[in-house]
Amino acid sequence: MTALLRCILVCFALALAACGFHLREQANVPDALRTVYLEIADPGSRLHRDLPGALERAGAKVLEAPAPEAATLRIPVSSLGPEPLSVGSTARVREYTMRYRVEFDAVDAAGAVVIQRQQIELSRDYTFDETQALGVAAQEEELRRQLERDMVQAILRRIEAAGRH
Repeated sequence: MTALLRCILVCFALALAACGFHLREQANVPDALRTVYLEIADPGSRLHRDLPGALERAGAKVLEAPAPEAATLRIPVSSLGPEPLSVGSTARVREYTMRYRVEFDAVDAAGAVVIQRQQIELSRDYTFDETQALGVAAQEEELRRQLERDMVQAILRRIEAAGRH
């Protein structure tokens, strides 16, 4: 029985390897962004709080102020909020979409463009139930947190992809 189980596990591992599956590794920033200053339009946002740590884990040194030797990652647009998605027969909104949109670009220490202006938009849909108003508020807050975490990862993936080109 254990020989059969081992055979099944080995076959499963080989199948995963053959299909190209692998765990996502930590992102790596391009050399031009190894020392970077973040210029974020909304300094009170979770993005402003979480992105520096994620960049540092990816190998960047994040500076508190602009410096001649530092690249600049600019995020002039960052908006997160609910938008009506559908209206019920009583003319009340029944579904919303939580939409998070960010625009960013990056220039190196010499001012040359490293990453052209890009836009990332993430969204999640949810239903509004009048009888569960407190639950909906909690659901909305959880969606915000999820989108904020996902946006940090999406920005890192875009930065890493730009470094490969």
